[in-house]
Amino acid sequence: MDLIDLVIRFGTPLVVIAVLLEQGGLPLPAAPLLVVAGALADTGSMRADVLLSAAVVACLLADHVWFSLGRAYGRKVLGTICRVSLSPDTCVRQTDDLIRKHGAPLLLVAKFIPGVSAVAIPSAAANGLAYRRFVLFDVLGAFAWAGAYLGAGMIFSREVNRLLDRMNTVGSWSLAVFGALIGVYVAVKLAHRQRLKRLHRLVRISPAEMMKLLENDPEAVIVDARSQLAREADVRAFPRSVVLGDRTIVEVLPLEQRGRTIVTFCTCPNEASAALLAEQLIKAGYERVRVLTGGEAALEMLAQ
Repeated sequence: MDLIDLVIRFGTPLVVIAVLLEQGGLPLPAAPLLVVAGALADTGSMRADVLLSAAVVACLLADHVWFSLGRAYGRKVLGTICRVSLSPDTCVRQTDDLIRKHGAPLLLVAKFIPGVSAVAIPSAAANGLAYRRFVLFDVLGAFAWAGAYLGAGMIFSREVNRLLDRMNTVGSWSLAVFGALIGVYVAVKLAHRQRLKRLHRLVRISPAEMMKLLENDPEAVIVDARSQLAREADVRAFPRSVVLGDRTIVEVLPLEQRGRTIVTFCTCPNEASAALLAEQLIKAGYERVRVLTGGEAALEMLAQ
């Protein structure tokens, strides 16, 4: 059985499984399969309406699970999503900022944005998005996402089918190349995650060490790298802390203050936003930079 016959025979179940896995958070892109299915639908080998319905239903099933988890467990579930999807842990802050600016309409395009697609729904649920608005924009977004890739396959049907014919000619080598590309995709995501973790280990400071630092160094300052949504969800603050918000670090701490001890903090998974900010500070020439570990536990211990 060649590749085209395989997709024609099992196309709809494959679409459902691929979309469920991707929208469930796994780093397995379903878009290429939707494009191929769309190309085959244009030739009459498959039904476009069935494929579209299957993809949308799979999206809605996965999205409702994440919405329920976001409602039940709040922001705690976001770290789990980042670990499963291999999205950068900084995607939580990025998504929070987009939700704050655009609200529920973000769900119309979230599935097209790498990093945001995995986190947008549970983040919106954790921040109080009404269920009716979630359903409205999620349904529209699912149709837009699935329809765009199926439509692209139908528009470029001749080119896609020509590529499939060539892949069948090459045989198993084409599957090996595709598998290698997926491997590279996963490796790049893992490498980015590990880079931040290595930096975090080098410059981290524990809450207990932070308490001593605040007592012994009157110039030490904490830079709160949490998103505005995260700060609104937990209004506690550290002594001597400044909020980064939408400002650059140079606006918050001018370069002439590079000799001060600067501790970055966030409640995102693996202190990723804080570690990324620490990396930017070190590159900018700030000499004494630390990342506060502990997240919410550190906030509980040290907050005013």
